[in-house]
Amino acid sequence: MKTTCCSLIDSALWGLVVYLLLHLPTIEMRVDDLEQPAPREQPPAASTQRPEPPHVQYLNLGKCFHMPRSECPPERGSCRKVGPVSVFCCDLDSARLKDALSDSITQNTTFLHVLNATIDELDLSQAVFRRLASMALTDGSIGKISGQFPKYSSIACLNISNNNLTTANLPSMHRPFAYLYNLTVLDASANNLTEFPLSLVRSNKKISVDLSRNKYLPCKHFQWALEANNSSLVTFLQYNQTFCALDLQFNWFKDVQIVQIDHLKKEKELNANCRKIKPLDSNCSCVFERLELLGDEVTRLVAVDCSQRHLKEMPTDLPPNTVKLNVSYNNITSLQAVGDDPTYEHLRQLFLDYNDVTNIIALEGTKFIDNFMVFSIGHNKLKTIHTYVLSNRFGTTGPVLSIAGNRIVCDCNAEKMIKPWLQENFKNIPDYKNLECQDNLGPVVDLIESKVCHTPRDWTDYIYYIIGLEVLVLVLLISKVSYDYWVFKTAGYLPWPANKMPRLPCDWLCE
Repeated sequence: MKTTCCSLIDSALWGLVVYLLLHLPTIEMRVDDLEQPAPREQPPAASTQRPEPPHVQYLNLGKCFHMPRSECPPERGSCRKVGPVSVFCCDLDSARLKDALSDSITQNTTFLHVLNATIDELDLSQAVFRRLASMALTDGSIGKISGQFPKYSSIACLNISNNNLTTANLPSMHRPFAYLYNLTVLDASANNLTEFPLSLVRSNKKISVDLSRNKYLPCKHFQWALEANNSSLVTFLQYNQTFCALDLQFNWFKDVQIVQIDHLKKEKELNANCRKIKPLDSNCSCVFERLELLGDEVTRLVAVDCSQRHLKEMPTDLPPNTVKLNVSYNNITSLQAVGDDPTYEHLRQLFLDYNDVTNIIALEGTKFIDNFMVFSIGHNKLKTIHTYVLSNRFGTTGPVLSIAGNRIVCDCNAEKMIKPWLQENFKNIPDYKNLECQDNLGPVVDLIESKVCHTPRDWTDYIYYIIGLEVLVLVLLISKVSYDYWVFKTAGYLPWPANKMPRLPCDWLCE
């Protein structure tokens, strides 16, 4: 019995020894783990990708990193980190800006938002901006922006909205955005800008621009931006809230009309209408001339260029609202289409230089003659100027007529009619002194009556002499009768010539 008990104790001891030998490395490892920092946990190989932080999602959606005021640091005029790569600052001024950014931004910081900063001058050349991918300074007051971003800046999104910025505050001469090769989003909304940052949209890359709530950006700048590159490269954020300033001018009247930029996206429709101009093989080019307020609607006015197209007649079926037409350097002989084609209704400028037009009679009574502002018909084949066609249009100083280069038949009618008409309307005809006569007689305005008004004489040229002689004979006859009557009354006899005259049947009346 005693032997059996000892055997059981020995077996238990040997089992404990074996257990300690097998588990001793694991126990030592766990003790070492308490003394050393835990290694970074690795995600399982089969796990799904983590969602991006909110600020990264903002950038992917075309928005810069932006935080609400409720998330401002407790201490006024300071910054705080939002996650490992983002910094949010509130209520900074010029004195605190540089120090606050230097203390908060590290090498890992790529997102920055400064809310309500009052800065006299913002220097973009600071090295602290080099590694930023998103930079936003919003809802503050920036007096001036100087310098330019450092080379190889990583900024993809720039937000300078609602800072009371004007174009004069931007250093356009120094090109502050020259090194923003990665910029894809620019938010300059709610400022007082008067110039479009064209340098940002001329590169052949896609960019989203928010210029809403800048009411006095010229419409022509938006038009240049859309036409500089493929319009699909430029995306206007808040498109329906983006307006531009339309300059209206009519003679002396000037005004500014604020319109929505949707009026600028008609290029495709214009090109389609331009291809319909007849003759169809004319290959005329069409561009938008300007915007104008016609009635209650803002209308894009069109300029058509059909010069040097070997045309023998005026083009027809012009695009709607065509106000300018250039058909110079062709072989056109007739202007009949100007009055017959309704697409000439809005035409205000017509350039017909270097054609074969012989007269302008076809323009009489047309809307063009009543409304034109520029009519250039120089170097054609006009033999005379039908002044009655144009005389009613020169009541103001606005319309301009160019007729130099034509060779006029200079006769007495030209000296009596055309010369005074040119001298009277010289303000509307700037080249009136260059209207020449045929046969090398010089300018029309220098005509002399005695040199051009010559006609053969006939008997009617002496009519005044004949009348004078008849009056003289009548006076002599009356004088002779009066003398004979005086002699008869005083001497009682008639003078010899009167006494020898034969008696007439009516003499008994005197007796």
